[in-house]
Amino acid sequence: MNNYNEDKFNEILKHKAKQENIQAPERLKKNVLNTLNKLPDRKVKRKSRLSKVSGLVAGLIVCLLTFNVFMPAYAESLPVIGPTFKEINEAIGIGDKYIKGSKDVDITKKYKDTTMTINNIYYDGVELAIAYELKSESGFDDKPIIFPIIRSGFKGIQYDNEENNGEFIDDNTYVGLASYSFTNDKLPDKAKIEFIVNDLYGNWVGYYPKKLDFKFSIDSKDMGKEVYTINKDIKYGEESFKIREVIKSKLNTVVYVDIYNEHSKANKYYQGDYLKEYNFEFIALDDKGIPLNNKDMEFSGIFKAKKSLIGTSIFRFDEISEETKSITLIPIISNSDRMSIINNRSENVKYTIEKINEDNETLVKSSSEEEYIINDIDFQEDKTVVNLKAKKYLRTLEDIDISIWDEEKLDKYNSSNKGQEDEWYKGTTDIEIKETKFNGLDDGYNFTLTLPALDKSKDYYIAAPNRDIKVLENEKITIDLSKN
Repeated sequence: MNNYNEDKFNEILKHKAKQENIQAPERLKKNVLNTLNKLPDRKVKRKSRLSKVSGLVAGLIVCLLTFNVFMPAYAESLPVIGPTFKEINEAIGIGDKYIKGSKDVDITKKYKDTTMTINNIYYDGVELAIAYELKSESGFDDKPIIFPIIRSGFKGIQYDNEENNGEFIDDNTYVGLASYSFTNDKLPDKAKIEFIVNDLYGNWVGYYPKKLDFKFSIDSKDMGKEVYTINKDIKYGEESFKIREVIKSKLNTVVYVDIYNEHSKANKYYQGDYLKEYNFEFIALDDKGIPLNNKDMEFSGIFKAKKSLIGTSIFRFDEISEETKSITLIPIISNSDRMSIINNRSENVKYTIEKINEDNETLVKSSSEEEYIINDIDFQEDKTVVNLKAKKYLRTLEDIDISIWDEEKLDKYNSSNKGQEDEWYKGTTDIEIKETKFNGLDDGYNFTLTLPALDKSKDYYIAAPNRDIKVLENEKITIDLSKN
């Protein structure tokens, strides 16, 4: 795992910048996005690709204030900047491999004293990323946030904001990277879009006048998108699920699932909407067994009378590296919250709880068969360190779905009918897990948890939630990414 300290990295750049005063022509400044947007990425902790790149932009722009040199061919030949690019490669961990598939557009629009240039775009069918530059003769009121109006033909496209990041080069110039996802309002793989920016600070000011109006074509297949047709059927209860296809791109791993019900009943409707009987999800693993983070899930209901297709679910996971040879999807079924919605009441989560044994191994097993083993707890002067192994199923490395309790919280849980009284947890807190460090796979997922300094004389407990889920181990599917 990389231990990339962004603040320290930026301070190094600032220090080096102060030692030199090199001038460069204006055209080099305009190339900052083209240069930086081709840099590869590597996760330290779960962040979007654009957030990570923009962190590098922030550091490099500090250098621009003093010496304005951004061309990598020049940089590696200059002693003061050469180490800076080595720092970048060390921070992102991939050397000089460039992200493939991005498209250079370099379209410039002007409104009054503001000029905007979109330098590069990337589109994979569910997410559009742009790299842009803003110039304003009068300067900026605040840090820009670009929430555009996006249209395809006569249709307005709804989107979720994924990322808006960037830095000022000077008082009149801002470079940024922004990303928008369309899982709920799908754009076709190939389309002509209108990208309208009417405000620079994320405010809604209406459709007209169109101030900065861009038009460009997008084609996900030209940008490295790969589609794997699956068409696997899974039957559960009255509903059946067809895993239709999996999409791999530089930004996402996307799974499309169609949901059917041959015997739709009137009691499954509430205020005109169809309520699914079951929730269908996945644990997604790469070929090393590492879980992919689930970015989001969207369900688009399209039920029509006398038709069995209820709708389509779209699951969007983190991108996978080019070196990954396969991914495995393990389906998970859980009861939907249909009755909770109708009755306006939800049932509280129950927990399996075990006292942490300082001298011996502590095992807690949830109802869905996840196992958590504490091998060691070390009470130090300034912190408490816990070595933990997670077995069976893990959806993400960032949230291992356990909590550490003290006796006060345990007492409140037990005295509230095992947590079934409403708001039983008020006035209690979990012991903070300040850091979760993944140490690799060895008969399970191994972690080191860092907690605050705790009183060694007191008792502490590990709590694992018992969720109403069923893992369909026999229905798992492994997708060979080399066969396409």
